[in-house]
Amino acid sequence: MMEQVMVVRQESAPKSTTTRDTTQSTNVSSDSLHRHNTSMIICENQLCKGCRLKNPPENDEEAQSGTRCESLSETTSTSKGLCHRSTSGLVAFVLILGTATASAFVAIGIKGSRESIQLEFTRSARTSVATMKDTFEKYVNAVALIHARCRHRDFTRREFRELYEYMIASELHFKAMQFSPNVTHAKRAEVEEEARVFYAEHYPHIDYQGIRGFNGNDTTLSPRWNQSFYFPIHYMEPILGNEAAIDLDYYSSKTRIRAVDALFALQTPSMTDRLSLVKHEGQTSRCGDHDGPSFGVVLMHPGAALSNTTLEEGAIQEEWPRDFSAMVICIPDLLNRSMLYEARDMSVFIHDLSHPEEAAVFMGGAEVVHYGNGNHFTNFLDEISLEDLVESRNCKKDHCYRDTIAIANRQWTITVIDQENQISGTMILIVIGGLIILVASVFLAIWVRTNDIRTRKFNEMRREADAEKASLILQNARQAAKTERELNDFISHEVRNPVAAAMAATNFVKVELHKQNPLATEDSIAQAKEDVSIIDNALHFINDLLRNMLDMHRAASKQIQISMAPTDLLHDVIEPTACLLYRGRSNKIKILVDCPQNLFVMTDALRLKQILLNLGRNSQKFVDEGFIRLTAKEIDGNVVLSVDDSGSGIPKEKRQQLFTKYQESLDALNQGTGIGLHLCKNLVDLMGGKIYIDEEYESGITGHRGTRFIVALQTSSIEPPTNVLPNLYDKKSVDGSGTSFAYGIGNVDMHSLPVELPSDLSVLFVDDDAVLRKLFKRSICVVAPEWTIREAASGETALHLVESEHFDLIFCDMYMASVEKQLLGTETVSELRAKGITSKICGLSANDKESEFMDAGADFFVFKPMPCDASALASLLHRILFSDASVTDTEDCLLRNF
Repeated sequence: MMEQVMVVRQESAPKSTTTRDTTQSTNVSSDSLHRHNTSMIICENQLCKGCRLKNPPENDEEAQSGTRCESLSETTSTSKGLCHRSTSGLVAFVLILGTATASAFVAIGIKGSRESIQLEFTRSARTSVATMKDTFEKYVNAVALIHARCRHRDFTRREFRELYEYMIASELHFKAMQFSPNVTHAKRAEVEEEARVFYAEHYPHIDYQGIRGFNGNDTTLSPRWNQSFYFPIHYMEPILGNEAAIDLDYYSSKTRIRAVDALFALQTPSMTDRLSLVKHEGQTSRCGDHDGPSFGVVLMHPGAALSNTTLEEGAIQEEWPRDFSAMVICIPDLLNRSMLYEARDMSVFIHDLSHPEEAAVFMGGAEVVHYGNGNHFTNFLDEISLEDLVESRNCKKDHCYRDTIAIANRQWTITVIDQENQISGTMILIVIGGLIILVASVFLAIWVRTNDIRTRKFNEMRREADAEKASLILQNARQAAKTERELNDFISHEVRNPVAAAMAATNFVKVELHKQNPLATEDSIAQAKEDVSIIDNALHFINDLLRNMLDMHRAASKQIQISMAPTDLLHDVIEPTACLLYRGRSNKIKILVDCPQNLFVMTDALRLKQILLNLGRNSQKFVDEGFIRLTAKEIDGNVVLSVDDSGSGIPKEKRQQLFTKYQESLDALNQGTGIGLHLCKNLVDLMGGKIYIDEEYESGITGHRGTRFIVALQTSSIEPPTNVLPNLYDKKSVDGSGTSFAYGIGNVDMHSLPVELPSDLSVLFVDDDAVLRKLFKRSICVVAPEWTIREAASGETALHLVESEHFDLIFCDMYMASVEKQLLGTETVSELRAKGITSKICGLSANDKESEFMDAGADFFVFKPMPCDASALASLLHRILFSDASVTDTEDCLLRNF
């Protein structure tokens, strides 16, 4: 098959040298790939089971290869079995190792986290107990200071009030501070009278009843029976809220008597049993606003034995009983102060072990709960016995701390229970880490297994893939050869006919000119003119074909730059296109224009003219008599252009492939190149529009259905800009409205533009083709006979000439051959600019080299060949001299048609 492809390519080689070179290069590449893949297929066939049945050996060498293949297949099968077993063992090992690692990680991590939590809790609990002891020491010091100030009884109630205010300023929280003097029965009336006067004057609402207490077994307060001495709460602050304790005799109840006896017996601070604090008789007090039980104690201080206390001569040392100071302390205040700075959620319980009648008495309990931003609240708990607390679920071994401390003459057991969530964030991370390890090991095992399966499947499919790859390469080579043949056939078909016509017409003209009396008759002159017209049309056809192919390639590869600018569709697009179509029409065809004035839109005017011109010329091939109409209007906010005619129409079976490349001719005479509509489609796509044929269009002329192509720009019109240039084209209104124009026989000549070229210019034309230099000089002499033309066959010659002569305008070709070296046109321009040449420089090339020339320093770029028509050449020179824009391929084509 490859040999057949090569034969076809060699047969088509004489059509084009470039095609032949490309084909030979493709043949070499295809042959190499074919040989490579053929060898691959042979090798794979030898490795596959039963290969000799499919491909019988042609010689001994292949037979030996088949024997080695069978041995290799058996060895491969054995290896596959061993590999499968080893893979299963590896998967099991990975799973076991991953599970063991995850379990060990979680176990060690949780154990460490629990130990860390336990250590942190123990530290917090010890801190709370130490804070409680320190707080109680502050209470003891405060009571001692009260005694020190009042022990001589040389103070007033006002001074006692001031002492209270000092105590409050120390931020100690207590229910009341008291001083209880030892009052003998002889002094009782005096003491009561002093108090009665004070309360009547300052607290008239208080019904003072004297020294009161519990008489006998009575449980209600009443005036105290006569005793040898009393310890009344004679001085107390604050008074409000503690009215029930005014002049209450501490030595009137069993529990208080026991505390007072211990106070003076031990000569150290002493505390009462648990008390329920009261405001008024029969009402239970709460220390604060909480709902929990409120118990309190009375801390009493007998004063300190001073070292400098001496007795006067003959004096007898005062014996017991003596005065003492006291402070009523709320257990909730003590708990709150001890837990104030703890950042951990926990509960604290206090039980008194020193009660003579009960093993452990509940003193108070509270729990602290923290919430956002470092805030917390304290909740005081209900009474619970120490035994129940120890046996409760909350008091577990690792989360319960117990310590017994000495408070005054009492032994208190402090129980701290951790309320923090035992599942800490660290534990969660540890468990997540263990799960990650386990999941990772599972995925690793799955990957090992699936990779093994995938590898075996890949090895099994590889032979088929290699064979298919070789087949695809062969198919691609065939497709490439087919594409090249189609391109070669298209170019040879489209170029051969006009070239043959031009060669025949040239031969006729040459024969006529070589006669003894050339062009002697009217018929010979007419025939010569017709032959020249044939030559001109043929060459223009070939030139347009090559330009359209170049534009098609540039549009397909997105190399064409679209310059969007405000455009007057009537003056900038429709009328210029109508002028060009008018020149090529027959006398029986009218060119009609239907476009409103001042219809402006943002578009590329040049490319839009190219599209309409291609569509209009396409219509000219089908219209023998009738019209070609160019229309522009705005429909529902979108600007739409159309080109319709009164031709024969396009068959429905050919409309599906209308815009494809290298399509069949749409008319009976096989006119056209087959790429014009494809180029229009690419240009419209680049501008963001759509092009399509109107399926329902009818021209209105019997027997001539006609065709309408619609170009939808998919954009709305804009307001006319203020700097609109005046219209340069002549027009003749049909209906006087200024919205429709018809170009007919009576119109003025519209193919020439007014240009004024300067005189006495010096021009340098650089090109290695002597014929082109000669034709250029002849063309310039027609439009500017006073210009001085110098020629240079290479870039080196041009560089030598500019050293001795001044040139106003320089034309430079791209590719020029030289004996010593080949200096490109862009290199020549760069050298000229480097020498300081400021002349206008115009680059020339049949290829798209505009960006290269502009980057090198050129002022202008023109596609070759340059126009020979006088008006077109004059317009081109005018633009080169007085404009800053390059003449693009399409613009050059438009200039040639004027």
